[in-house]
Amino acid sequence: MIRRMKMFLGRIILKLLPLQAFPEINRLCYLLMGHKLGDGVVIYSSVEMLGITKIKIGNNSFVGHKTLFMGGDSSIAIGSNCDISSNVSLICGSHEIGDSNRRAGKGISKDITIGNGVWIGYGSLILGGVTIGDGAIIAAGSLVNKSVPKDTIYGGVPAKEIRKL
Repeated sequence: MIRRMKMFLGRIILKLLPLQAFPEINRLCYLLMGHKLGDGVVIYSSVEMLGITKIKIGNNSFVGHKTLFMGGDSSIAIGSNCDISSNVSLICGSHEIGDSNRRAGKGISKDITIGNGVWIGYGSLILGGVTIGDGAIIAAGSLVNKSVPKDTIYGGVPAKEIRKL
């Protein structure tokens, strides 16, 4: 209950702040909400962290405007020196396939892990259970539903390897 109250109050404060004028205040709000953010993290006040997902972001990473972190009882770990563009969605939650009365069956939640030095392009969607290796690039608008090896460029819907770096 206390964590939910911290999340609620934190969201109210963040809605009152300009998008990027006070990056350190944004960072402090997310820390007070119970998330772990490393030194030098720049995160816009329009970022949404919904659900009970635990979020950890490494040193000197950037999270752009209107990025969405959402899911159930799972975690999202982002390494150091990452660049997450705007309008990116990291969604841990989904459902098992139910019977014909209700196809969205039991809720499930899977972790997302993003390595160090990763660049995720504008409007990408990263689904639960995915690991993105160190130094990988995800092209803008991609749907990542499978893990990505380190030092590769992936893009498309669903994302596929474009080339090795």
